[in-house]
Amino acid sequence: SKLKCVQSTKVIKGTGYHLDIMIAGILISISGLFGLPWICAAPVRSLAHVASLSKYSNTHAPGEKARLIDIKDQRLTNIGVHLFIGCTIFAAPIIRKIPVAALFGIFLYFGIVSIPGTQLFSRIKMTFIPTKYYPNFGYLRRVRQMKRHIFTFIQVISAGLLITIKMTNFAFLFPLILILLVPFRKMCLPFIFTERELTELDGDEEPGSTFDDEIDFYGQVHLPI
Repeated sequence: SKLKCVQSTKVIKGTGYHLDIMIAGILISISGLFGLPWICAAPVRSLAHVASLSKYSNTHAPGEKARLIDIKDQRLTNIGVHLFIGCTIFAAPIIRKIPVAALFGIFLYFGIVSIPGTQLFSRIKMTFIPTKYYPNFGYLRRVRQMKRHIFTFIQVISAGLLITIKMTNFAFLFPLILILLVPFRKMCLPFIFTERELTELDGDEEPGSTFDDEIDFYGQVHLPI
């Protein structure tokens, strides 16, 4: 609900974000049918923008997560960002001088630093850690170890399948296989796991955490200087 959205994120724009995603999905579907270029909903850039406007408390106890105090909700910086993106059209001669290897290196770096923040990586790491040293996460406390291993194995096999298809001559099937994983998750996995277990294994590391408990990822990443 809108009230819950306001309480958890302190943003008063209601369901506008979800409406934008729905419109983008409709336009992408139409573009795909006619072979037209897809539009980009820019969710990563939008979430990063919201995170940059967030103000967290500095009085929390050591070991506790910072509490979201306020979000400086405005549109000036967002408009400025998109104006600069539009100006890149005129900077094409300069952008072409950037080595492709440098661009790939940036994407590779951000891909690698984001891996430790995934639950899949954490579950694989916990396999080699004694139980007494486990952190206080819901998927570790409320899901049996064997079930965690089965879920992790299924995820690794699915990721390996996607990577393998991507590297072969059947790469054109990549979107289809990716979409088929959705009904597989919804229809097949409930025969192995309970709904509570799937909620814990699919969710964040900290159960019940919302955006107001999250630290900005981009503020934690250590960029090379």
